[in-house]
Amino acid sequence: MDKKIEYSLNLLKQYESKAIEMQDYGYHLAFSGGKDSQVIYELAKISGVKFKAFFNKTSIDPPEILKFIRNNYPDVKLIKPNMTMYQLILKKGMLPLRQARFCCAELKETSGTNSVVITGITNQESDKRKKRPEFEKDWNNKKNKYFLHIIKNWKVNEVFEFLKKRDVGWSELYNTQTRIGCVGCPMSPKGMRKDFRERPNFKLAYINTVKKLMIERGKYPEFETAEEVIEWWSSGLSVKKFFANMLQYKLL
Repeated sequence: MDKKIEYSLNLLKQYESKAIEMQDYGYHLAFSGGKDSQVIYELAKISGVKFKAFFNKTSIDPPEILKFIRNNYPDVKLIKPNMTMYQLILKKGMLPLRQARFCCAELKETSGTNSVVITGITNQESDKRKKRPEFEKDWNNKKNKYFLHIIKNWKVNEVFEFLKKRDVGWSELYNTQTRIGCVGCPMSPKGMRKDFRERPNFKLAYINTVKKLMIERGKYPEFETAEEVIEWWSSGLSVKKFFANMLQYKLL
């Protein structure tokens, strides 16, 4: 554990001059309020490097996370989105999908231009992230931005162990879930269904948005109601499999 901490601190010191070259305040620390972002925040403080922490609001953030950040990280700058998630869906004419996840690009990844961004991604999250180098140029090549992934080789238990040693508490949401993100994230159908059960006001907002798409733009014609669209969306199934399962259920 100590070796991993030392390695992360050395990474921060290694690229600090590049960060200061791009921004007077140093690193742009991408803060989400989740455990991994807490770790990179603590490491940045320990290292003594120059940085500022930023949180990109999406309009579908769990209220508990917003409260947690306000109470525990008042120095984190909250960046408001140019449009809400619901406005973005209307603009795109569709709900975001795992294969078409435009929401992150539009609501979360717009800040950090002309800077070195410290992230909290880890190898355990996905094979795709495991293949990414610790220091990399923005992959879409549209912005002058670099990413520094300082805890890529950390495991989940090490993240919590580090926070305990630092006497840093984490969000209450981790009492009932392993991942914290936007309400209605298509990357986790199971989490989406849980969100909609526990946060019906968010589900209703999505339903009302889909109603506009259906009435005003003729979207999702294969579905009878907006509620049915949301049920399909949160199932994680293809439209074909969703309807096949519905038919099978009705025949039982």
